[in-house]
Amino acid sequence: MRLKDEQKIDLFFASTLTLVGQVGLVGLTMPLIAKQSGVAIGTLYIYFKNKDDLIHALYKEVKKRFGATIFIGFSPELPVEEGFRVIWENSLRYTVSNFPEQLFLQQFIASPYKREDQAMAVARPVMAPLAQLLERGQRQGLLKPDTECLIPSLLFGFVQQIAAHIHHTPARLTKTFMDTSFRFLWDAIRG
Repeated sequence: MRLKDEQKIDLFFASTLTLVGQVGLVGLTMPLIAKQSGVAIGTLYIYFKNKDDLIHALYKEVKKRFGATIFIGFSPELPVEEGFRVIWENSLRYTVSNFPEQLFLQQFIASPYKREDQAMAVARPVMAPLAQLLERGQRQGLLKPDTECLIPSLLFGFVQQIAAHIHHTPARLTKTFMDTSFRFLWDAIRG
């Protein structure tokens, strides 16, 4: 059996992200991905059984990349507000720099491709440091009580909306902008 080429997988993922931005998940087809990638359709099927398989593999990869980036510089020992600031700044920088991934995630989450149990199985370990920070912040009375996961929704929803607004002009992502936007978030979630 031939080994799969990781560079080809990366190419297929990049092509898929580009196409999702152009035609959405609904308009995405395997022949379109193969054409965008510059390969024969049969080559794409060596790597992925079907569109569903590719979409789920890409979701796992995007969540893994995002999770690996947003916790850079984060430590469970950081004070709660400082920990949130690190996650906020990393999330915002990553999302602005990788906006096609966010478009993909937004469409994936709102689509029939998302299976709650599978999505949670991918997201839970990736986001464990954030969940622990939330628990600690609530235990210490620093964060509003949140039994409905509203704080992560506020955090990532705010990040997505800001990124959508400024991704074409990333120079706007200044220290002052980061500080001001974090203040808005912190004021919304603090206890």
